[in-house]
Amino acid sequence: MEPQELLTVVKENTDNPLKLLLETLNFYKNDEGFTQDLLTPGFLKEWMVSKILNHECHKTKHGADATSLDGEEYYEYLSCKEGGSFQLDRIHEGNLHRITRNNKFYFALYNKNNSLECIKIYEADTDVVLEEANKKISKMSKSSNHIGFTLTWVKENCRIVYSI
Repeated sequence: MEPQELLTVVKENTDNPLKLLLETLNFYKNDEGFTQDLLTPGFLKEWMVSKILNHECHKTKHGADATSLDGEEYYEYLSCKEGGSFQLDRIHEGNLHRITRNNKFYFALYNKNNSLECIKIYEADTDVVLEEANKKISKMSKSSNHIGFTLTWVKENCRIVYSI
């Protein structure tokens, strides 16, 4: 069934299509074993990226965003729409373990006109991300705990592993 067909069925069978669609997605999330709120920032995109890359998305939102299927490797996902930058939030010298705990980083670029369409995914080694993070941390104010990675930086320092 295509999305438009499903929407037609939903609209014919409820006065509140949005509620029914979100509740259905929430049931699916629970069936898949996730414990975090469906609307946790970044969760849906992380889940989508894990499906594209054949990774296991983290079920609780604590720790790395995903692991290899055997659970031996840890991955962090950063995403943005075309024209944006990839953000690593709440990072400072005292919690660089949020970078170093990962075996790889993935930068997922989404279509600016269709935020559900992942158009490219880049892969980076952790040491490359850590080096850039340390450079940015040394220059940022004490009140800022966000590091941005531009698409230009990603293109220069990462490998494309997915493209539509």
